[in-house]
Amino acid sequence: MINKPNDWDNVKAASTAEREKLPAGGYEAKIIGAKVVPNSNGTQRLEIAVDVAAGEFRDYFKNDFDNNPYEDKKWRGVARFFLPQDNGERGDDFKKRLLKAMAEALEKSNSEYKWNWDESKLKGLKTGIMVRDKEYDVYGDGKVTGFSPEIFEFVDIKIIREGNFKIPKPKYL
Repeated sequence: MINKPNDWDNVKAASTAEREKLPAGGYEAKIIGAKVVPNSNGTQRLEIAVDVAAGEFRDYFKNDFDNNPYEDKKWRGVARFFLPQDNGERGDDFKKRLLKAMAEALEKSNSEYKWNWDESKLKGLKTGIMVRDKEYDVYGDGKVTGFSPEIFEFVDIKIIREGNFKIPKPKYL
């Protein structure tokens, strides 16, 4: 016979089937916070946490976080920008272009804002975000995969409001 766990009658069942999935597309967003984080190779990345600010999926990432039944839950609405090192490293030019596109999107979306290299000033700004489906390996063995939303680009919020964008293609393993 199976032993009944302590506090069984008060345990909330964990089910990912009930969790709503954010469809790939463009969304108006607000910045919740930003920080510079070290990478394991000595470089850095800028992590910007956002949430959907308007429409059917408003507060999507907050609701997703609040309704996640797992103990190790994380805020899933994070855009990551790898910071250039200016040391001739391969890919530095691409990192600069992505960072510049993000900065310009923030300036265009917030008329009073001017990019100033201070991530603490990003909280509360609005931006457009492009979200794609990103495939992930459920068990790390390549046999079972799933898709989750990934923020991969900031754009002028006007583009989102006008619907002047293409839905991004999925990113496969």
